[in-house]
Amino acid sequence: MPEAIVKSILAHRPLVIAGGVALLLVIAAIVILVVALRRARGGRSEAAAMKEGVSGVSAEAEPTPAPEVAEPRVKRARLSVGDAPSPWTQGVYERHSPEAKLSRVLPAFGFDIAGTIHRSQNPEFVDATELATTLRFCNTAVGVGVHGAYAALLLWHAGDPHYATMVLKVVSHAQLASEEKLLIRFLFQDVTQQPVPADALLKVSGRQNPAFQASLSLYTEPHITTQRWAELQQQLPASLLPVHQIEVSRKLPARVMYREAPTNALFADALYLQNLATLSRYLSTKRWQRLMQSGKAARFREWLSAQKIDSLQKALLFIADPEVFEKEDLADERRRDIVAVLDEQNVRDWLFQGGRMPPLAERRQYFKFFCLFGRHGEAVRCFATLGVFRRDRALRLYYARALFSGEMLHEAWAEMSSLLGDFPRDAAILNEAGIYAHRLGRYEEAAQIFATARGLFPDDATIAYNEAVFTEQYSKLQVEAKWSAVQKLTAPPVIEG
Repeated sequence: MPEAIVKSILAHRPLVIAGGVALLLVIAAIVILVVALRRARGGRSEAAAMKEGVSGVSAEAEPTPAPEVAEPRVKRARLSVGDAPSPWTQGVYERHSPEAKLSRVLPAFGFDIAGTIHRSQNPEFVDATELATTLRFCNTAVGVGVHGAYAALLLWHAGDPHYATMVLKVVSHAQLASEEKLLIRFLFQDVTQQPVPADALLKVSGRQNPAFQASLSLYTEPHITTQRWAELQQQLPASLLPVHQIEVSRKLPARVMYREAPTNALFADALYLQNLATLSRYLSTKRWQRLMQSGKAARFREWLSAQKIDSLQKALLFIADPEVFEKEDLADERRRDIVAVLDEQNVRDWLFQGGRMPPLAERRQYFKFFCLFGRHGEAVRCFATLGVFRRDRALRLYYARALFSGEMLHEAWAEMSSLLGDFPRDAAILNEAGIYAHRLGRYEEAAQIFATARGLFPDDATIAYNEAVFTEQYSKLQVEAKWSAVQKLTAPPVIEG
């Protein structure tokens, strides 16, 4: 029997070991539980005996204990560093923080034609108690650094002239936050006498005042559509509408300017400034003509007469004048100034040595300058850099003249023939084509061109004069040719010995 038991244990050794371990764990748990119960009973009896011995009063004589008060059901937890504040706490802070109070009293602003800033004034923003408290805080330099900007805006809304003194304190304070200082410098630039552009405020963040944000958008956005203007008007105060309309009239689409200009002086002025800015930037001859043909022609002439040629842009601007066909059309002083400014530019570097070329609009006026002042080689080279402007009729005519004046007669005739094919009814092209044909000895073609020109433009004095000169010279050549032929026929034969 024992051998059978031993064999069974050996055969099921893992199970026997697991059962033994489980039995040991059960016994240990029972022992621990018994010990714990005994300790608990013993501690409770010892505490009761000690209480009776100290008081000397029986349990029956003890007073009835007071009823327990229920604990509050609000969970109270301490905030430690790094804990996120509750939404309620964050909302209270945002409403009463210095930045929020400053944002609340920011005024709307605008600029008149002279560039003077105007601000909206809202007395309802000011509470007398809060103003007095804020001013009391500003009695020290530290207080000005914390509350100075807010105090300056409160004084402005209250109509107190001492706001200017507070503004000067704020902008000269060394410890004030840079954003607040920039904000006050901008809003009160009429006090500091230091202009600050509206674009500088794009770096200032956290200003949620709708009227202030609408004013900032109006003066920083490059273009304003009619729909966008309607949205901004809902946030802007009506008191600043006249100055805001000045800015809007300059940023609305061009079609709106042209539509409103005949009946609205603001849009007429904005259209003039728009054309002037476009002319100064792109040196467009058509834009120049548009200004001269508008109702602002006298103002444009006054502006031109006040300009001094002290830069490349100004020099090329006067070259772009469509009424300048020869250098003699420029006043002597302007001519000298233009030559002096353009001679300082290293044009040969980009013309002949592969340097960086100026913008296309400037190269176009460089080409005209070379043609006017007889620099034919530079003009021919510059024409090759004009890109799309090489198809322009006026520039092609200047190019043909440069070739002709540079004694490149066949190239000039090729360009003139191309022009004649593209513009067969152009008086200037017909006139010059006849001159070039005459110069090259193409007399029959010259006679045909002048005949066509005379038929199309019978009252053109230039064509009539050139045709008369050509006819006179051509007649002389015909007479000389006939006389030579007659002499050959009548001359006696000569016997060569």
